[in-house]
Formats: sequence, C-alpha cells, structure tokens
Amino acid sequence: MKTTTYLALSLMTSALLLSGCGETSSSDTTNAQNVPLTSGQLVDSYVQNIDYTCGDNTTGVTDINGSFHCDVLPVTFHVGGLHFGTITKIKQDTQVFPQDLVGVTRKDTNNSSVLAMAQFLQSCDDDNNSANGITIKESVKQAFQDRNITFRAEDVQAYATDANIDLVNKSQAHTHLQKTTTFVTHVEEHNEDHNEENKEEGHQDKSSGKIPQTIANALLTPASTLTQATKNTLAYMGNEERLAYDVYTELYNYHLTQGDTITQLINIATKSEATHIATVQLLVEKYVQDLSEFTNVDVTTNFTMANGDLNASKLPTGVYNIQKIQNLHDILITKGQQSKQDALEVGCMVEVTDITDLLKDIEIAKESNATDIVTSFEFLRDGSYSHYWAFDKGLKNMGISDGCCSLGEAYCHTEYPTHKEEDKNNQEHNQNEQGQNHSQNSQAQGQNHSQNSQAQGQEDDQNEQGQAQGQSHSQNNQAQGQEDDQNEQGQAQGQNHSQNSQAQGQNHSQNSQAQGQEDDQNEQGQAQGQNHSQNNQAQGQKNNQKD
Repeated sequence: MKTTTYLALSLMTSALLLSGCGETSSSDTTNAQNVPLTSGQLVDSYVQNIDYTCGDNTTGVTDINGSFHCDVLPVTFHVGGLHFGTITKIKQDTQVFPQDLVGVTRKDTNNSSVLAMAQFLQSCDDDNNSANGITIKESVKQAFQDRNITFRAEDVQAYATDANIDLVNKSQAHTHLQKTTTFVTHVEEHNEDHNEENKEEGHQDKSSGKIPQTIANALLTPASTLTQATKNTLAYMGNEERLAYDVYTELYNYHLTQGDTITQLINIATKSEATHIATVQLLVEKYVQDLSEFTNVDVTTNFTMANGDLNASKLPTGVYNIQKIQNLHDILITKGQQSKQDALEVGCMVEVTDITDLLKDIEIAKESNATDIVTSFEFLRDGSYSHYWAFDKGLKNMGISDGCCSLGEAYCHTEYPTHKEEDKNNQEHNQNEQGQNHSQNSQAQGQNHSQNSQAQGQEDDQNEQGQAQGQSHSQNNQAQGQEDDQNEQGQAQGQNHSQNSQAQGQNHSQNSQAQGQEDDQNEQGQAQGQNHSQNNQAQGQKNNQKD
C-alpha cells in the first residue's frame, strides 16, 4: 500500500528567496442529491479502449481517461464478447473499479474475482505499463469478438491464452489495484464541497485541507511519465507550501501573545496553505514511492509516513530535512517577530518566492505533458497571487502606502492579477476619472488634433459618454476616449444626470490628464494634450479635482 511522505524540502534563505528552484469515503456512497449519474471512469489505472453497452443499447468505447457516458443505465463493460460486469448506479466519485463490477466493497481487493479481473486488465495493456494507464490491445478485442461469455476468475489463464498475452502475477496486480484504490479514496476524502463559498479575507481557497473539484478531476487522470526535473518540482513545492503554513501560523500565534491579531496570517495558513499542502501531497502520492526518488533532497532525515492523513496541523512545525529551508524558516521567523509590519512583509516575501518558483515549475511540468501537475501548480500560483495582495492590503491599511513595494523592486509586483472585485476597483481607480454631479448635463469634450490629446463628449439617448483621448508619443502616455461598448480606456464619468452624462479621463505614469469643466447649462470643457518630450497633458479642472 502506497503511503504519502511528509515533505520537508527546501527553498533558499532570505537572499535566495527570489532565486527559487526554478470517516467513510464518498467513493462508497451514491449521489448525495439522488440525481442519477450517467458518466464515469473505468479504473484499475484508467482503462482505455474497452467496450461498453448502455441500458438503451447504445454502445461506446472508453477514452484515455477511462471515461464513458450512458443516457440510460445500467452499463455493461466488455472486451469484444468477454463481459466483465454490469453496474446499475454510478457512485458519487464516478469511478468504476473491478470491485464495483464484481459487487464487493472497494476495500475487498483480495477477492478472487476482483484480483483475476485486475490481472487480466493489466495484462492487456498495450505498453505493459499500467502506471501510465491501461489501453486494451486491439488484438485482445479481436480474440473475443465472436464470443459471448461472462468473465470468471477460474478461467483467467484460458482468457490470457486465447488473447496471446502473458498474465502479470497476482502480487503485482494486487499492489497496483490497491495503490489506485487508496489514491482515489484519498482524493475523495480531501475533495471539498465545491458549492461551499469561502468569504474569508485574503484568499480564494476553500476549507482547510480540502481540494477543489478541478484539482480532484486533474488528479484522477492517468499518470504521466515524469522527468527527474518534474519530479523534483513536487519536492520544492511541498516544501514551500509547508514553509508558508509554518511561518504564518507561528507568526500569528506570536503576535497574538503581543496583543495583535493578524488575520491575514491565520486565514491564509489554515484556509489556503493547508489546501496547497494537501494538493502537493496528493501529487506525491500519485507519483512518488519514496523520498529517495528526489535528487534535490540533500539530507537523509526522513519523516513518518502519512497514510493519507494530510492535515497540515499534524505535520512537524518548523522542522525540515534540508538545511537551507531550516535556515530560511529561522530567518523569516526572526524578522516577522519584530513587528506587525515585519510579519506582513514576510508574507509578501514568501508569496513572491512561491510565485517565482511556480512559474518556472509550471513550464517544467509542461515538458512532461503532466497536465495534472500543471493544473495543480496553476491553482497554487493563483492562490499566491491572492495572498500577495492580502498582505499588500494589510500593509496599506497600516499606513504603508507602497504596501509590498516598500520592500523594494524585488517584491514589487503590480502586474500580479488580483481578485475579480479588486481588479474592477483597481481599474476604476487607475483608469477612470469621475466627474461630479451636475444639474444640467455637464460634458467634457476635447478637440481632435493630429498630435494632441482629445477629450470628446458624446450624448446618447440611453447613455451619454464624454471621452478624453491623448495621442501616442514616443515618450508620452495616452489618454484615450471610448464610445459606447468599445473597450478603450480612459473615461471620466459624471454621476446622477438625467441623461447619464459622463466625463472620463485616464491616469498615466507620465501624467496624461483630461478633465472637463462644468457649466450651469451645458458647459463644454476641453482638454487638449500638448506634445512634449516627457509629458502629454490635457487639463481641465473643476472643484479642485484632479486625476
């Protein structure tokens, strides 16, 4: 039985932060909503190219993921005329094992019929490597094409003879089936209720240690053949996620004793990093048998095997089996204990490191065509983007106006994506200039010039818009207007008008501005951009407002 290893693998010390490395399983329950499932996967590894017949007599062949679909159940699986079994219900995890076809519990991998079926299916694999999935040979299907028999354990050797294949031994077949069954059980045990919404600040991840459905789906696909570099990324990511959890939890508890509650630290640790740890541990369970398979582990210390218990709180805190990560942990704790600001800055540092490494490791995983690892790492990366902005916000709330950027250029990443709502607010803040309330339809219009910025006002029966546009220059920013539904930037919007008159401008790092002026009846403010080597400005100002 394969077990999961407690990863304690390393990143770098502070200066190296940016260098990086580059009770019952739901599987034995039916659909909780009592809505019959009609699609699933045939598994002992995922079995491709096996025939199936649905309740309405439609037929199909399983794909590379062992997937099948029937509008009407039951569904019967067969290779030519050799019938393996029929199921009348698809379990909530959508997996169909030999145990299900025989009609015993998933735990009963020693059942003679189950074991014989596993032997035969694994022996039919076209590349004799069940670890990367099972693809039934066409020659096997042809051998039973004109037969109409039901699979019996006592006849498995005769089936192998008829199909001209060599049977794998029972021990090998059992080990493989047990590994697959255990892994699927662990994935389902850690699969969250995907309808549950997490409203905690500072992360998008779900409940502690529970993986989202997208990650469960990615994990439940055939294993890829990994390069050593790809396998090593699992060690690095396992380490980085453990480091983040440990540091955030330790700093939260320390500052709590000092009278400060830093909610970002505990929220991200328990609601996100715990989930990230479980994600990487499940990847390790899928691909790695022993720590010795990693070539980037430079000490011999090993930890207790986890047996599928991925609860981050039960992992040894602050203890690692690579000295570099031990040193890094100690440095971060020392800094983070100095003040609340330092603790939040540590968060910025950890998340930038994580993102930097993940971007590299995603590309490495792509080289192995390991889509499950790519999907999982992208999930971790997106979580780290959110964490970065949570720490950045925490610093700004303390009056540190530059947020994470106060640490210097290395940790200043305004290009990182934000939450959807934060994205919207950020766009409105950085790209839009809003005009004040007017009683008579105030509009800001700019004149068109070949080298000038333009502020254009336009009235529409449904939605009037005023726009200010600046022309492109070699060293200048642009203020661009937009009409109606086009996705141009730079809008100054006026509020509360009978005709929704709007004045829009756009902020730029080179101070390109267009502002409209107000008239009691229908004043038109014109902002003209002047061609300068450094600045392209169009100015119109009212009521001390400047964008």
